[in-house]
Amino acid sequence: MRESEINSKLKQAFEKSVPDVLESVLSDCSEEKGQVITMNSINNSKRKFNWTKRATALAACLLVFIGGAFGFGFYYSENYKVASIISLDVNPSIQITANRKEKVIDVKALNEDAEIVIGDMDFKNSDLDIAVNAIIGSMLRNGYLNELANSILISVDGSDQAESEKLQARLTEEINSLLQTETFSGAVLSQTVAADKELSNIAEQYGITVGKARLIQEIMKYNTRYTFEGLVPLSINELNLLMESANILPESIESVGTASSKAYIDKDSASDIALSHAGISDISSVYKFETELDTEDGLMVYEIDFAFDGYEYEYEIDALTGNIIKNSKEKDDEYKFTNPQNGQDSSSTGNIISEAEAKSAALSHAAVSEADITNYKIKQDRDDGIYVYEIEFDSNGYEYDYEVNASNGNIVKSSKEKDDDYKFSSPGSSSSDSFISEAEAKSAALSHAGISETDITNYKIKQDRDDGIYVYEIEFDSNGYEYDYEVNASNGTIIDWEKDRRD
Repeated sequence: MRESEINSKLKQAFEKSVPDVLESVLSDCSEEKGQVITMNSINNSKRKFNWTKRATALAACLLVFIGGAFGFGFYYSENYKVASIISLDVNPSIQITANRKEKVIDVKALNEDAEIVIGDMDFKNSDLDIAVNAIIGSMLRNGYLNELANSILISVDGSDQAESEKLQARLTEEINSLLQTETFSGAVLSQTVAADKELSNIAEQYGITVGKARLIQEIMKYNTRYTFEGLVPLSINELNLLMESANILPESIESVGTASSKAYIDKDSASDIALSHAGISDISSVYKFETELDTEDGLMVYEIDFAFDGYEYEYEIDALTGNIIKNSKEKDDEYKFTNPQNGQDSSSTGNIISEAEAKSAALSHAAVSEADITNYKIKQDRDDGIYVYEIEFDSNGYEYDYEVNASNGNIVKSSKEKDDDYKFSSPGSSSSDSFISEAEAKSAALSHAGISETDITNYKIKQDRDDGIYVYEIEFDSNGYEYDYEVNASNGTIIDWEKDRRD
C-alpha cells in the first residue's frame, strides 16, 4: 500500500471517530451574543465545565486516533509483514513471501524459466497452498518436472523455527502428492533455512535462491573436490543424483523419493564404452575397477578407473551422450604378476616363469656364475605389451642389464658395460688371490723405475680396466720427473709407462 493510501485511510478513520459538534457550539455562541456576563463563581464554574467538556472531547478524539492507528498497525502486521519465505527450485527458481495467515504477499521469478512458469498469474492475497499448487501445475505443464527430471527442492525461511518446520513438512507432503503422476513419481528435497548475510550474498552473487545455495554448501562438505562454481549450473535433479550416487544425505535435508536417471546412460553402459575404447574384451582380466557419477564443468560425467595388463586407465564419459570427454593410459608401477581375480602368484599357475628361472636365464646368457655377481636386482615390468623381468647385476668389473620374457624365459634385451666404480676388493671378485695387491703393484712400478719408496712424492693408485685387462694405474713424482704406470692386476707385469720432466 502506498503512503498516500495509508494517509487517506487514517484521515477517514479520524473523521468518522470525532463527533460533529460545530453547529452546537455556534448556537451557544449566538445565544450569548450582546449579553454582559458577570465573572462570578458560578460563571467560573460554568467556564471550567466547558473547558472540561472540550478536553474530554479532545481526549476521546486522541484515543480514537490511537486506536485507529494501532488497529491499522495490527492490520498491516497480519497482512503485509513477511512471516516466511518459501523457495521452490527445480531449474526454475521461484521465491514466495507469505504473511502469518499464509497469504501470499509476493511471488518472484529468479530466472527466465521461472518467468515462464509464473506467466501472467497474480498470486497476491491468495492462499499459499493455492499458489504452490498452481506453480507446481505450471511446472508440470511446461515440462520442467517430468520423468527425466523429477526432483524439486523446498526451502522455508521463517522467523519461527518450529512453525517453519511444520510448514516445510506440510508443503513436502502436498508437493509429493502432486508429483505422483501417471508417468512418473517425484523426488522432493526439503529444508528449513536461516538465511544469514553471508549465505544471502552468495545466493545473490550466483543468482540463485538461498535454499539452493545452502544445499550446495552441504554437498561440498562431503566432497572437497566440488566447487560452488561447478555445482551452480546443475539442476536440482542433477544435484540429487550426485548425492544418491555418493550416498550423501546431509542431516539438514529431508528426502522423499528417488531422483530420475532416465536422461542419462547407466554405469554399465559407461563402463562398456570405456572398455571398448581401450580395446579390452577379456573383462575378467580387468582389476582396480571403479566407476562414479560426478560433475565436470557443469556436465554430469562418469569417472571410470581400471587397470589391465600392467596399465592404469582413466576415463571421463558424458553421462548424457556417452561421449568420451577425457581418457588416459599410464604404466602401473605397482603392477605385480598376480592373477587379478584372486591375487595368486601367477608363477604358480604356469602363466609366467619364476624370478629364480629368470635369473638363471640371464646368468647363463652372460656366462657368469651366481657366486661372481654383486648388486643383484630384479623387478616385474611390461615392455611393448610383453611381461618381463628386469634384471641388473655386476660381475668382474662390468654392469649387466637384462630383460627376460616372463612367459618363456627368452632374453628380450641385454647390455654389458664397464663398471667405472669397480674395485678389485669388491665382494665376489673371484677369490682373494685373483689380483695382486696394491702394495705389490707399487713395488713392481718402483722396481721398474729404479727408485726407492723413500724418494717418491705425490703417490696415487687406482683400479681400472683397459682393453679387457684389469690394471692398477699408478702415478708418482721423483727427482724432478713425473712417472705414470699401468700394472697388470693379475700378474704384476708392466703394461705401459711414461717418464716426463716436471714443469
